[in-house]
Amino acid sequence: MSKIPSSFDNRDVAEVDFIDKCIKNCKEQPFVPLGTLATCVAVGLAAHSIRIGNKQGAQKWFRYRVAFQGFTIAALVVGGLVYGKDNYERKKSREEAIHEKAKLREKLWIEELERRDFEAKQRKQRAEWARQKAKEMEEQEKAGISESKILKEVQEVETKLQPESSNNEETSKSESGEKA
Repeated sequence: MSKIPSSFDNRDVAEVDFIDKCIKNCKEQPFVPLGTLATCVAVGLAAHSIRIGNKQGAQKWFRYRVAFQGFTIAALVVGGLVYGKDNYERKKSREEAIHEKAKLREKLWIEELERRDFEAKQRKQRAEWARQKAKEMEEQEKAGISESKILKEVQEVETKLQPESSNNEETSKSESGEKA
């Protein structure tokens, strides 16, 4: 029996943890973490200057902090403009790939359903044929007709059914060869 296509097959969505995401963002926009680090250093040095009583040094470091924060905001805006377009294009192409994959799965599912329907129809046809032959055999037994004639008829019908099923298998194999 063939495998049923599923939407859970071949998960392409990679789950990224927090640290990997931070590293990726730092590589894309290296000035943002530098600006953040510089701001934190300025705040730390300003706090140290206040602790030792150096008001002028504290004032100087608080001014640097404002400048570093401005630099960080500018880096965020510029990085967002530069990398936003690239991310949008990547997201769009990823969505198109997902859409194409969904279409392919739907097509495979429909083919599978059609194949199963064909097999069910063949089974019904064989069952109906077997019922008819059984009925004919009963009538022939009552009438006393020889069994050799019946066997010849059975072989003829089987040879007629054999090419139909082999043709169907050949077409399904050629279709699957085209997909690969």
